[in-house]
Amino acid sequence: MDFLYFPEDKSEYIPGIISVIVIFILSMLIIWLLIRASKKQVQHLEDQGYSVNYDMKNSDDPLTIDDKPEQDEVEHTSENDNGKKGS
Repeated sequence: MDFLYFPEDKSEYIPGIISVIVIFILSMLIIWLLIRASKKQVQHLEDQGYSVNYDMKNSDDPLTIDDKPEQDEVEHTSENDNGKKGS
């Protein structure tokens, strides 16, 4: 069992514990930022006229975004498009 190293001096565990705590705090910060950005995106979509369904019970797709109102269903094209795509 030479590949496992358990130090006699337990103070050698301190850097590892500090690293785990720092990584945990950073991951919680990233999750908080993602949730905050998601809430802003949902608010932006609601401002554009989409309705957002938060019902998570018995649903495979917990967050659904319904289609825009009927007046926006027509695809708009610009005059500068000239039928070319990808340019």
